[in-house]
Order: sequence, then structure tokens, then C-alpha cells
Amino acid sequence: MKAMRLTRDKADTLLLLAAALMVLAPHFAHLPPWIGALSCLTLLWRAALTWLGKRMPPVWLLAPVAMAAMAGVYASYRTLLGRDAGVAMLALLLAFKLLEMHARRDLFVVTFLSFFVLLTNFLYSQSIPAALWVALTLVVLLTAQLSFQYTGAVPPLRQRLRTAATLCALAAPLAAVLFIGFPRIQGPLWGLPGDASGGRTGLSDSMAPGSLSSLAQSDEPAFRVRFADAVPAQRQLYWRSIVLGDYDGRTWTRVPRKRGLQRLEIAVQARGQPVRYEVTMEASHTRWLALLELAGPELRLPGQRLRDTDEMEQYTADPVDQRLRFGASAYLSYTLQAGEQPQRMARWLELPAGYNPRTLAWARQLRASVAGAAAGDMGEPAGGVGDAANGATGGANGAADGATAGATDGAVGAQRRHLWRRHQENEHRAPDGGRGARE
Repeated sequence: MKAMRLTRDKADTLLLLAAALMVLAPHFAHLPPWIGALSCLTLLWRAALTWLGKRMPPVWLLAPVAMAAMAGVYASYRTLLGRDAGVAMLALLLAFKLLEMHARRDLFVVTFLSFFVLLTNFLYSQSIPAALWVALTLVVLLTAQLSFQYTGAVPPLRQRLRTAATLCALAAPLAAVLFIGFPRIQGPLWGLPGDASGGRTGLSDSMAPGSLSSLAQSDEPAFRVRFADAVPAQRQLYWRSIVLGDYDGRTWTRVPRKRGLQRLEIAVQARGQPVRYEVTMEASHTRWLALLELAGPELRLPGQRLRDTDEMEQYTADPVDQRLRFGASAYLSYTLQAGEQPQRMARWLELPAGYNPRTLAWARQLRASVAGAAAGDMGEPAGGVGDAANGATGGANGAADGATAGATDGAVGAQRRHLWRRHQENEHRAPDGGRGARE
């Protein structure tokens, strides 16, 4: 039986489909599974139409599918802006555009769109394997583009691949010169907005159980620290940024400041020598800083106005939209005053009504034990509070599952950590407060 020979148009189109699949493949790791499945099905559909010589689907069929896909992107990310939602829309746009190629100019639209989607891989990974995959995909894309340029006899595929690789090699020196000599600009040129729908490494003024799971899986750095001397023990690395003390049963937010309450004058007695360090903070698009507790008075940020709160938070007047480097110091051993306005303490100790009665009963017991310890021996913490704090991490992990009961118990676990931290601060500030660094 004689083998079927593909026509030039079919061969070039299948080569372009293979290049498009190589472009989309790295994104399947971080896109929702339904987007990856829909993109692959669309590519297979286009390949079958090309192989069988069938017509492209009509617009009245593609338009509803595309609109439904855009609605699915919004349902997955709760936005159509940002890196993740934008890349998802580009991936779907590339897949659907392959079903709408009717003229020669559509081929170039798909090719250049593939180049742009290929570039977005570096928004997620800049490792050597990712760069090698991008380089290989670039060669295949250029080969597909070259295939459409020939007007006469078409060279063999191996020769076209060699030509595309030669073009990449000729462009490599110019790319290296631009990489080294071109001024590096902090942040993206297009002002990419932050992806607020998922919990990512960084700072946020709210925290919900559903976003905690994404935060735990993220490997993106929030900040880097270089110590001038020896690195403190792990239990002493308590980094204070934003304090979330208000809980509505689902989401943690900052405690709203009530009118009529005066700023609390916090008296601190530091002991020992300060630990000096340098922080390189990534762009968080928020105003909150992460500082080793207790922050010393030497904190200075050129071009930024610093402010603080009663919760010993430090923040800037303007959002941090680019990488920020500054020096700071901290006292790892200190005594913090015990007095605080009753109105403030009442807000920190309350829990939302209508939830697990056993949890609320435990909170009342914990509140009584804290009050009893404050009235008794000021040198050692209450044993019951210490035991409860030791199990707080497990409760916080349970909050990430998103179930109502688990979220309530996990939130109380976070409340345990905060009450334990407040107890430690108000009595003697034990240096092993590092357990609360996950607030």
C-alpha cells in the first residue's frame, strides 16, 4: 500500500500546530486543568481538520465557546487582569485562533502570538531548563514561519531547522549585548497588576483559608536577608509585618481603628546588643514592611516616609512597587509594657458568634487563663496557654482546607498564636516567639 503524502499546506500547518503545543506545554503546570485540556482538544481538533481536509468551524460555533472560556477564566481567577488570568486568556486565544486560520495573514498572527506566549514562560521560571525549552521552541517556531515564506521548492525539514537555528545563533550576540548593556528597570514595563485572587508569597491586608493553600505551595521569595554578624537561631527569627486580628468566620483582616482611642505609648526596654541586617524586599505592591522583632530605631529608607502602628507594624507612605533594599537592626531580647487600653484588648479577644460552641468555650477558658496568669506570677507563662500554643500550627494547617468547621477551628488556632504572642509580650517576651511568625 502506497504511503499517503501530505501536501505542503497540510505539512506546514501541522508543523505550526506542533510549535503551538510546545509553546503551551510549560503553562499547563500552573494553569487550571480545564484550560490545558481545552487547549489540547482544540489543537487535536485543528489537526484532524487539517489531516482530513475539512472546513474550519463556523463563527457562530466558535464565538459561544470562546465566551464560555473567558467566563471560565473569570470564575477561576476572579479577575481578567494580572499575570495568571492574562496568560490563561492568551493560551485560550492562541488555541482558538488556530481554528480561525482562513488567510495567509492569519498564519502570521498565530506565529507572532505564539512568540508572545512563549515569552510569558519567563514570568514563571527563569531556570536553565526553562531557557533551553524556550530556545528549542523558538527554533521550531522560526522553522514554521520560514516554511510559509518559500514560494518555490521547499527544502527538507532538516535543512529548515538548521536555517532557523543559524538565525538564532546569529541573533545571540546582539541579545547578549542588550542583556548586559541595557539598563535594568525594576518591575515590568507594562505595569502588570498583582494577582490578588490567590494567596502568594508577600503581604496582604486579608487572609482567607482558600488562599492559604496557594501561599503554602508558592516558592516565590518575599524578601531576602543578609546579617552583618552571625545569623540568629531559627526560633528567634520572628518577622513582623502586618498583624491581622479581626476575624469574621472566614477571612482575617486588620483590626479597624476606632475613633476616640488615643495612640498607645509603648514603653520598651531593650537588652543586649542589636542585630544588624540588610533586607532586599521584592515588590509587594503594598505598604507593609517585614522586620525582625523588635525593630531598632536605625531603620531608614531613602525616598520613603515611614509610619508605625500600635501593633508595632512598620509601613511606608507609598506602595512598594519595585525591589527595595534597606538596612535595619533588631533587639532579640526586650521587655514590653503590660498595660493596654481595655477597649483594644476586648477587640483582640473576641470571636465571631454562631460558630462551634466548643471552640468558643475554649476561647473563654483561654481568656480566663491569660487573665489569671497576668494577675499571678509575671515570670513564667501559664502552662495551659503554653500547651495550647504548641498545637496551634496544626490548627492553622487545617484552615487551608476550606471546610466550614475546619476553617473555624483553624482560625481559632491562629487566634491561639496571637493570644500567646500577646501574653508573651505583655509579661516577659520570651525569645522563642518565632512560632508566631506565620501570622
